[in-house]
Amino acid sequence: MIIRNKEDYKQALEDLADLKKAKKKILVGGQSYSIGTNQLTRASLKEINAEIKELETAINAYEQTGSTRRIAKRVIPVD
Repeated sequence: MIIRNKEDYKQALEDLADLKKAKKKILVGGQSYSIGTNQLTRASLKEINAEIKELETAINAYEQTGSTRRIAKRVIPVD
């Protein structure tokens, strides 16, 4: 994920909070359950953990540099 501005940053924080809530629901309530004939299956815990890690990496990069894009720099060697 690339965070380009403050709006993307805020959205990433909200998404991270939502993913952590989903992870907690899976850990507390289980992966799937059924009531009568209705059945609910939540997302895979492995997928959620991967998305959380990706978002945390992007957020940390944005907080450190102000962007997650790579920056090209020109260097002139001096002898």
